[in-house]
Amino acid sequence: MDVIRFKHSRNAGDLIAALAGMQQIHRDTGKKSVIYQRLGLEAYYYEGASHPLKNEAGNHVCMNEKQWSMLVPLLEAQEYIDHCEVFTGQTFDIDLDKVMHDKHIPMPAGDLHFWTFFIVPEMACDLSKTWINPIISVASFGIYHEQYKDNILINRTQRYQNPHITYFFLKQYESNLLFAGTGDERDLFCKQWQLPHVPLLKVENFSDLAQVIQCCKFGIFNQSMCWHIADAMKTPRILEYCPQFPNTHPTGANGYAFIHQQALELYTHKLFNQ
Repeated sequence: MDVIRFKHSRNAGDLIAALAGMQQIHRDTGKKSVIYQRLGLEAYYYEGASHPLKNEAGNHVCMNEKQWSMLVPLLEAQEYIDHCEVFTGQTFDIDLDKVMHDKHIPMPAGDLHFWTFFIVPEMACDLSKTWINPIISVASFGIYHEQYKDNILINRTQRYQNPHITYFFLKQYESNLLFAGTGDERDLFCKQWQLPHVPLLKVENFSDLAQVIQCCKFGIFNQSMCWHIADAMKTPRILEYCPQFPNTHPTGANGYAFIHQQALELYTHKLFNQ
């Protein structure tokens, strides 16, 4: 068989992280991956957590149909992915959901990249290498680069925030800021930090989002899907650590992470001026 079939039920960020191992299997065996994503698995993060992905009943879920449809173009653009399907009971070779059920996996602590390696050691790989290519033509890259080359991309979800951090200092960069996320996330960020003129990025799918991330000057993210895309591409990036649940970390070049305000402002100044 020339493919390996994976079942996955968790969030988009977890799946983006797991792609590194799928790429490694392709390198080792020549086999491409088929991803069967289960939709609608109810999600619990921590008390008081807010997440925009919900089912029809208004409950948090790990992945819904809308997000999946936006994610598939990015996944299927990768050379090591054969195709993706919604899981409806298909036969699979590797169950990545074992991460959720193995008592030895330290969820939600540790590094979520290694949760997968612990379950499927064949997926262990060098995380300093890129594992997402946004597949953009030379002509399109030129257009995107010209449009976004001076932008600082901001993505701050309502989950996994560091409550000791402020973003008021971004006022000096306001004309360069661009927000990626939901409209509600953008409005909350702008209201909280008095940055009323930050535009909201609108994309057709997450392949387009990856292209924008690649072309921006750099990005500031918290522990989100956008962070995982940037980390997989090794674009210049800054990660806001959630002190209670720091379960992802920069891998490879151009990545910075902070807990304290001083570091955030130092990294922002450094990347803006390089």
